[in-house]
Amino acid sequence: MSNSATSSALEAYAKWVAESPRDWPEEALHTATRSLIDTAACMVPGADDSAPSKLWPVVQSWGSGPSRATARSASLPAPGAALFNGTCAHALDFDDNFDPAKAHASAVLIPALLALADAEDAAIGDVLDGYIVGLQIMGLVGQAVNPFHRSRGWHATGTMGAIGAAAACARLLRLDAEKAAHAISLSTSLSGGSMSQFGSDTKPIHAGFAASGGVQAALMARAGITAGTDTLEGATGLRALMVGQDVEELAQAMEGKAEHGQTMRFNAENVGSSLHVTEHGLKIKRFPNCGSLHRALDCLLALMEEHQITGNAVEKVLVRAPAAHLRNLMHENPQTPAEAKFSLEYSLAAALYAGDVGLSDYEPANIHRPEVRALMPLITKEYVEKLESEFPTEVHVTLKDGSTVQTALAMPVGSKAHPMSDAQLWQKLETCLAASPGFSADALLKELAELDPAKPARQLTAALQS
Repeated sequence: MSNSATSSALEAYAKWVAESPRDWPEEALHTATRSLIDTAACMVPGADDSAPSKLWPVVQSWGSGPSRATARSASLPAPGAALFNGTCAHALDFDDNFDPAKAHASAVLIPALLALADAEDAAIGDVLDGYIVGLQIMGLVGQAVNPFHRSRGWHATGTMGAIGAAAACARLLRLDAEKAAHAISLSTSLSGGSMSQFGSDTKPIHAGFAASGGVQAALMARAGITAGTDTLEGATGLRALMVGQDVEELAQAMEGKAEHGQTMRFNAENVGSSLHVTEHGLKIKRFPNCGSLHRALDCLLALMEEHQITGNAVEKVLVRAPAAHLRNLMHENPQTPAEAKFSLEYSLAAALYAGDVGLSDYEPANIHRPEVRALMPLITKEYVEKLESEFPTEVHVTLKDGSTVQTALAMPVGSKAHPMSDAQLWQKLETCLAASPGFSADALLKELAELDPAKPARQLTAALQS
């Protein structure tokens, strides 16, 4: 790789991927372990959802290999397993969010690393190490293009995810700095996905594409395939193309703003001085739907509990939220479970009806319940043209007796500001596994309860296969 200014970020990131020591803080390893548990929780019931069910015969027809597929008896080549398992992880939209990249990080990184660990006979410790490294690079690249990359319609799970997965897999393969740079660069050619796919089967497959792309990029780099040096910062690199020709003006507009470290510029000077896994953490989901819903749902449920409100007492619910959040929730009259996960009207009406929102609310038989549909017209919204960090979501509830109650929330339950406990995370795992009655969960629960870094990852993937 050259020493030109246009490749400085790529070189710095690759050097850190290859050479950073594995002496991670206990907090970093604990967060990575929680992310592994949470992703496993999402993968098992996700395997029965629409997109994975349709995808399975396709990937199975490509041939067998050493890497296990979730809740399936067959195994696949590593890229195919990463594609299928990544789709499973994201299918229910119950997997975590990662703010610096504006992406679903773990649904990409964990399936990619487990598929490659299966093929390479790597240990759980290698998976956790690769996760911390891949998350860091995903976050750094994400901060250089967001928030405008995301707000202009790119699905960052597919774009930033592929790059993070390539870095994670390069780390697991122990590639040197030069080959790690080729892997990261190559992954930009496998990076894609737009928000126009939200509400369709293709949306969760974006996570699978990114996971598979990261595996492919790292394996190709190991084989000696080279890639360009200007693919991040160059005039035709990712930043210019995936933000727009006004990228420098937008970067200036972000100066002084505290939007998850999103400066719109590459940080090549202090690549690992502040670990994203501990500084930002992951937002573990309380609800199985789009993360843009969560602040509003948390507010509504808190008001219902505090004031003993039931749906039949409500006249109107007004949600005032950042426009970027509400634009993600484009399905005002959802007709499918996938569309319902991106519907403010449906999800808040379901909360009004039942006092909570869970997996069963997004089953095909439930999304047309007349009791919930009758409450949907009560939900109104106001788009606020401010950044997420500049404006908390507000929920105003008007009751039929004329009284009003309201509250606001800047970060949802499950975020670093309002974290789930380990016990709550384990309860989520058990709830998810119970939603898959055909899956024998005992072996998986045992493996996840005893995540020894020295253990072969194949023990865990065998339990995920079950």
